[in-house]
Amino acid sequence: WFQSLPLVTRYWFGAAVLVTCGANFGFFSPMKLIYTWDNIWENFEIWRFLTPFLFVGKFDINTLFALYMLQSFSQRYESEPYNTGAGGGTADYIFAMMFGMASIFLTYPLMGMVLPVAPLFARTLTFFVIYTWSKRHPTAPTSIWGVQLKAIHLPFAYVVLSVLMGNPYGDLLHGIAVGHLFYFLVDVVPIVYGKDVLHTPQFL
Repeated sequence: WFQSLPLVTRYWFGAAVLVTCGANFGFFSPMKLIYTWDNIWENFEIWRFLTPFLFVGKFDINTLFALYMLQSFSQRYESEPYNTGAGGGTADYIFAMMFGMASIFLTYPLMGMVLPVAPLFARTLTFFVIYTWSKRHPTAPTSIWGVQLKAIHLPFAYVVLSVLMGNPYGDLLHGIAVGHLFYFLVDVVPIVYGKDVLHTPQFL
């Protein structure tokens, strides 16, 4: 089953499981995984550019569900991403992920001023993917806890559910905001303004 997953999904999901398990079993401290610019700049801890997207959290039902969502929606979107110059394949998905990760880093300080967001971005990036997938396939049928709804409503349904359950929701809104920026640049701008502003690099 694992080997049948698309390339990016397979590596992201596999790395997320390994890093999350490693931190929970005490092989390394979660504090070594979070995003802190001071540690990156002063101590050259460059792995902090990657690990915030891989550590999902302490073992509980929310973490297991988050890992499932990561795998499920990454696989769905990777199978048919927005075509930003590479034919709508894996290279376009890699470019979308690069855009999402960079945008999450850049907007994190601003989001932290208005919402309670932690320096861990696995859920944020997952909701970037979910929102982008929902805009790519807005009428696709899906469900949440047995309730049928269209894909376009799914990200916001998860936010409402998180609020009702008393779970953190700032990272979900952060991912949705970055996803909307990506959608606007790749889908709205070319149609409304006639300009393609995002292009998958040829080296991908």
